[in-house]
Parts: sequence; C-alpha cells; structure tokens
Amino acid sequence: MDMNAFTALLPGLCDRETSADPDGWTPENPLWGHCAVVSVAAQDRFGGALLRASLESFPKWAKMRSHYWNRFPHGGQHDFTEPQFGGDPPQGLEAAERTRAYVLSHAPTLERYKLLSWRIAQAENEGNSLFENELYRACYMAAMGSACKKMRFGCVLTLEGQVVATTSNATIDALKDLCEPECVRFKITSRTESMIGACGHAEEFALWHAARDGIRTAACDLYIAGVRMDGAPWLKEHAEHTCLRCAVQMHNAGILRVFVPVGDRWESVTTGEAIGQAKAYALGENTV
Repeated sequence: MDMNAFTALLPGLCDRETSADPDGWTPENPLWGHCAVVSVAAQDRFGGALLRASLESFPKWAKMRSHYWNRFPHGGQHDFTEPQFGGDPPQGLEAAERTRAYVLSHAPTLERYKLLSWRIAQAENEGNSLFENELYRACYMAAMGSACKKMRFGCVLTLEGQVVATTSNATIDALKDLCEPECVRFKITSRTESMIGACGHAEEFALWHAARDGIRTAACDLYIAGVRMDGAPWLKEHAEHTCLRCAVQMHNAGILRVFVPVGDRWESVTTGEAIGQAKAYALGENTV
C-alpha cells in the first residue's frame, strides 16, 4: 500500500488496546498515544529512520513524554499521528534518530506494535479467510516480535488441538556477530546453507520448549508462517517446508504434520516430505 492508503487505514485500526495511554484514548481521537507503534509500522512498509523528540518542555503535551515520526529514504519526513494533537502540534521539536530495537525494547510497546501490525495485515488481505484463523494470527504476531533482519517467522506447536508453544526466530547471542552490521544471510542463496546465520529458528525453539516441558512431540502438529520485512505475509503457492535444519529436527521429534499457509488456508506436509523438499532446495533442485 502507498502512504495515502496507510494513513487512511490508521484511524479505523487504532484503539484503546493499541494506545500507549488507554485512559486518555477516545474514539474521537483514535491516533492518541500511537506515535511509536505507527512509526515502526510505517518504517516496515516505507523504510527510512525513526525520529524521536522529548515533549517534557511542552506543558500541554508533557504527559506523553516523547513523540515519534518518520524520515524516509528520499529525505522527506512525515508524522502519521500528528492529528492526535488536535491542530496544535508541538513546534520546534529537537529530533534524534532511534533504532526500532530501542523503540520496541519496552515490552508493552512491542505487544501493541504486534497487534497493530496484525490489524494492518488483515486490512491489506481483506477477504482472505486465513486472516480469520486464530492459529495464523498467533504465528503472524509471534513473527512480528522477531528481530531478524531478513525474514521473520512465527511458529505454533499444538498437542491434540491445544496450543502448547508459540515461538519466533531469534538471535542466538553467541552468533550475533554474523548479523553485524548486516545479516550474513543476505549473501546466501535463500533456503540453502541453513546452518549459517545468527538466528535460531522458530521451529527449533518450539521443539526445545516442548522438551523442557515434557510434551510428547510425537502427538504434536506444528504451524509455521513467514512475514516479510515490510509486514506482508509470505503465503506459499503450494505446501512445502524447505529448511533442512528444522525438517530433520521435526522428523526426529516425531512431529505428526507441518502446516504452512498456502493462499487462503493451511496445508500440511509430513516431516518426511519436508526433508525431501528441503534437501532438494539445498541442492538447487526443483521441488515440484
């Protein structure tokens, strides 16, 4: 979507639950308390930098403490939540650049960002029944909590239909140098050399969670969904799982079925099929 469409969507998606000040939020001022989460969501889609300024010297707005807006790659700036100031925005703000890691380091802010991102994805994919599915929502929101620089993944492990683990890919501290300053996987052909990278995979974390909690993985299904860096869902054209690293571990754990999003629905493969598909990708062969 372009910036005009993004701006038009926001008032209908922002509410008390996604506001940093739910007590001060009103339906008449839907963008109130949303500058941080909206700015990060805008950065997902349009790139650029996040700008922050203190509001402590502005008595009328000091309660908000700070304000965020966007600077885009072409150099222009835009404040998507300026309407919250009711036509009297603070003037002369001294902006400082902040990283998304800084903005989302506050756990409640991260949760509000994940929820707003899900609502934006729903709006962008209106009519797709997958976006009414609670397991897909759980995968998507878990993925949006990932700090991966290339592709975010969320995973849900179920036992007899009940969710027992929800995980995402995440940086392994001992390998973080592989992502500094740029992720090494940008130099690797996608879905090959799966052992190289700074992230532990969402599927791995789900299996380790099950092992720690004594969950019988041989009775479990696993759901995995990817989200591109712009927040767009990675919906597959056919059922496949192409990470050899995870396919082998899922097979050894006895996972019953591996579900992936295909178009507007979940479709499954066995772990044996996943190993075959992943091996073909790693060798540069066609899987279909």
